[in-house]
Amino acid sequence: MEEQEILSTLRAHVARYQAAAANKLGTTDIGVDPSRIDRLSEEVWNSSNAVGQLNPRNPGLLNRAIQALKKTMQRSLTWYTRPLQEFHGNVARAIEEHGRAINSFQPTIVALQEAVRTIELATQEQQSPYAQLFRGLSPVVDLGCGRGEFLELLKASGIDAYGVDSDPVACDAARRKHLTILQGDLFDHLRELPERSLGGVFSARVIEYLPSDLRVELISLCAKRLKPDGLVIIETINPESDFPFGRNSRIDPTHLRPIYPEIMKSMLESNGFRDSRICVLAPRVAPVANAAEQAGVRAAGDGVDTFSLADGVSGAQAYAAIARRA
Repeated sequence: MEEQEILSTLRAHVARYQAAAANKLGTTDIGVDPSRIDRLSEEVWNSSNAVGQLNPRNPGLLNRAIQALKKTMQRSLTWYTRPLQEFHGNVARAIEEHGRAINSFQPTIVALQEAVRTIELATQEQQSPYAQLFRGLSPVVDLGCGRGEFLELLKASGIDAYGVDSDPVACDAARRKHLTILQGDLFDHLRELPERSLGGVFSARVIEYLPSDLRVELISLCAKRLKPDGLVIIETINPESDFPFGRNSRIDPTHLRPIYPEIMKSMLESNGFRDSRICVLAPRVAPVANAAEQAGVRAAGDGVDTFSLADGVSGAQAYAAIARRA
């Protein structure tokens, strides 16, 4: 086997492993087939043994003379052929070792897949009330859709929707769920859309990563692209949270600036949105929930808790701003 063939086969193994690891959750066989490793190793060993060997010739005086000459040359070239044999042997052993190493990762990858799926299901359970608010609106865009958890909810509800995300791995994972995904920058996408062309905009855990000028532009673009009475829902980590996760959001350097509910609500209203409200779906401590219920601010029928800013949302890990385009 030629060296290029060996490298090509190894690349194929690595590509197969990477594709399987990024495949739809639930994949169980992500290792390398041991029989394929054995065959590849055997071919390399055979190549090693073939280095410096003489090809057979038919009987005859001339052929015997040629073979004798070749044997003399063979003995004189052992200084060259022996390192080649050692090299091929090392390659074969490396292939066997890499095969064992790749297969040893399989239980860990499966466990991670299960953990990610658990997180996805928890996210969908939390976001399911949002999906119902988009009924009758079309199309709906999920900005920063990730692996498409919310798009799955919209699809199950019969709502025409698509997602935009810049992460190619996340986009591939979402496409394997038969979701409509556009890979690219969400700002470029919104800028290219016609005005009043969207029925709804959803964005979760994106705005806290943006600097102030892009936050303002995001709200402005949503206002310009939404149809009259179109709905926008923007969920973000709550900087006022009493939970450790809220504190982590403040010290995370990728969260450039926290965005407080008052600021979010003001940005929406100053861009022509109406009926704006702050809602909480993430887990929260009981006193906050009780305060909201006592104040009578639970939105009837839509499954989300609405809080007046005076009540505060300090017990919530995240909040959502919901508003309609005038």
